Amino acid sequence: MMGSFWTDVRYGLRKLGNSPGFTAVAVLTLALGIGANTAIFSAVNAVLIRPLPYYEPDRLVLVWNRMETTGYPKAPVAAPDIADYREQAKSFEGFAATNNVAESSLTGEGEPEQIQLASVTSNYFEVLGVEPLLGRGFVESDEKPIPQSAFADPTIPVPASALVLSHDFWQRRFGGDPAVLGRAVRMDFQPMTVVGVMPPGFEVMMPVDAGMPTDIDAWTPLRVDLAQGSRESQNLRVVGRLRPGVTVGQAQAEMDAIAKRQRELHQFHQNMGMQIDVVPMHADVVGHVRPTLLALLGAVGFVLLIACANVANLILTRASARRREMAVRVALGAARGRLVQLVVVEGLLVAGLGAVAGLLLARLGIDALLALRPPNLPRVDDIAINLPVLTFTLAATGLAAVVFGLAPLLDSRRTSPRDALQARGGYASGLKARTALVMAEVALSVVLLIGAGLMLRSFSALQDIRPGFDAQGVLTYKISLPFSRYGGVEPRTLFFQEMEPRVAALPGVEAVGGVFPLPLAGRFWTGPYGRDDEDPSLWTQNEANFRVITPGYFAAMGTRVLEGRTFEPIDISDRMHVVIVDAPFAEKLWPDESPIGKVLGIDLFGQRLFLDVVGVVEHMRHESLTADSRETLFIPHHLFPWTQMTVVARAGVGPESLVGAVARQVAEMDDQLPVYRVRPLSAYVGDAMAATRFAMTLIAVFAAVALVLASVGLYGVIAFAVKQRTREIGIRMALGAGKDSILRMVIGQGMLVILAGVGLGILASMWLTRVIASLLFGVSPTDPVTFGAIAGLLVVVALAACYVPARKAARVDPMATLRLE
Repeated sequence: MMGSFWTDVRYGLRKLGNSPGFTAVAVLTLALGIGANTAIFSAVNAVLIRPLPYYEPDRLVLVWNRMETTGYPKAPVAAPDIADYREQAKSFEGFAATNNVAESSLTGEGEPEQIQLASVTSNYFEVLGVEPLLGRGFVESDEKPIPQSAFADPTIPVPASALVLSHDFWQRRFGGDPAVLGRAVRMDFQPMTVVGVMPPGFEVMMPVDAGMPTDIDAWTPLRVDLAQGSRESQNLRVVGRLRPGVTVGQAQAEMDAIAKRQRELHQFHQNMGMQIDVVPMHADVVGHVRPTLLALLGAVGFVLLIACANVANLILTRASARRREMAVRVALGAARGRLVQLVVVEGLLVAGLGAVAGLLLARLGIDALLALRPPNLPRVDDIAINLPVLTFTLAATGLAAVVFGLAPLLDSRRTSPRDALQARGGYASGLKARTALVMAEVALSVVLLIGAGLMLRSFSALQDIRPGFDAQGVLTYKISLPFSRYGGVEPRTLFFQEMEPRVAALPGVEAVGGVFPLPLAGRFWTGPYGRDDEDPSLWTQNEANFRVITPGYFAAMGTRVLEGRTFEPIDISDRMHVVIVDAPFAEKLWPDESPIGKVLGIDLFGQRLFLDVVGVVEHMRHESLTADSRETLFIPHHLFPWTQMTVVARAGVGPESLVGAVARQVAEMDDQLPVYRVRPLSAYVGDAMAATRFAMTLIAVFAAVALVLASVGLYGVIAFAVKQRTREIGIRMALGAGKDSILRMVIGQGMLVILAGVGLGILASMWLTRVIASLLFGVSPTDPVTFGAIAGLLVVVALAACYVPARKAARVDPMATLRLE
């Protein structure tokens, strides 16, 4: 058996070598299909299939609050609620939590550096199941609360906090020195002691809607008493570890009971209609990219099927010339199994060469994938050609070999050896098989092209949308005021009062303002509000975006003021309790009334404020370009002087040219304050469009490849039919048929195939495009304009593919053909 196998291998290699044109086209076609599938599967494997890099990650879940009253589906958790979970939930081994990431200034050694610092419960690394590379993690004694008096008076000494460094930050800042353990540093001028270093590649993964960055440089313990916090202060992201054998469903049932008890005991929970959701951590982390990657995997699967159909067509054409050979083998006693082995070996050789070339293309494809990826694609460092990916490639290669390798054998079963030896039969069946393959190619191409067209229209709609501001010509940068030196309201307010006129005086600058948090930057802040004439206990039934801004913010952003005014310097000097709301906010609270002069009540971290509405602005999209944000109110900075602010500067010149001048102005005020996260505002808008651009670009590329392959397949079938019917065409012309009638006949036959394929493709698309509905914006999955345009495109391409062989048929010399016959 092995001897015959190697004989067939040698024979197959000779046959492929004798047909270099066929071999090159078949291998390149397969390489495109296999390479595209390998590249996309490498991303699917790294992001969707591989487990998270923690100990027994299938037992890790994220716990969220769901506020039914305000429609807030995924809210963080309050500290006392976590204390309830730890006491009452028996399905979990533990609950850990992390607070909002702070951008802190590290001092003490070398130049000051702004870093991402996360505060976590002492059991955070333990729940994740990750041990530090050096030193230790946190222990309960590290959580000793900071005295409240220290927050009011920054001069009061605070005991040093423990600090755990990420591996990358340890390498970058401390040169990988193991003696870093025990070293004292200052974070925002507060003392900290390095107690550990995490292993390489460790990161805390969170879903994008959690508002938590993953590029964290260091961690410090959350030094608060969880049981003593406010239940209305929901700012902790909770991860839990299930006990062995406990399912997510069982844990959810237990948390439902806890949520019910909390609603019975606490007015806030009752007002909010609070529910608790338990979500597998892996599913939640990758949930935002799952539809995109699965859609791309389906798209490249179609490309592979089209490639296989094209190669099968080539092999059927080639097999027609080998029909006599197969008949002779049968006549000489060759068994059917022996012929199967022969054609399968040849198919495997073609598929194997295509797989090798495909792996080379896949390497280039992965590089392109990483270059095009959206910024929130998780685990990009794991995207590579590894053993699971190679296994997938091998499976795809085997599938390809089976699909097109057996095609000539199945065709030969319909032709008897006697007919083959007499050169009769087989033409009609062979043409039917080729026609069916081309029809399938066209149908699959239609699905891909319609998907690409819908994505293109979505991207166009995104570009046309106005997000409530004009991002062109705006520079953004961040300033973080250390609490130890800017601990009071006055120093923070005065800093921005002095800085903004300095920047505004720079050449080319038109307007300057500050905000926290910046739209589309991935940070969220919401809070309750209500009318002044209603019970404040009802405020919790409303939830709005809160933004702290300085007077020049709307002018710098290019946001339209619809009614009233913006904040003015007198508001700061007189410490006016004023507020600006957006149009949806005004319509919700005061429908059919002017909100100017109305009084609005808000709860600002336990501080109840009543504010006069002085202006209404257009709605701004803060979280996403594809969905309206919740209503928004804007609080003047002097009422809540946040230490971290993003400054926006609108310039008539290129915004990047301002970077050096802005940094110098800040340094003149305080040379210890770094200017960081310097980016054009348009870059944030680009990031918000990146996911749609990513899917659109790749699907469009795959659709273009499919269109080319389908066109080539159609051309091959028509050319084959013309060649087989040369004698018939010659007779028709000898009997008086004109060139135009021959042209119409050949084109008409080709168009019947195309129209049938287009019809099947449209029917399939009406169902399949619903799969990508979540990726679309401003267009229906069954958009008639897109469907009609793609159908028209296919008809035009088909006419071009049919015209060349039809023109050749119309030029047949009937006399020469009849003499040859």
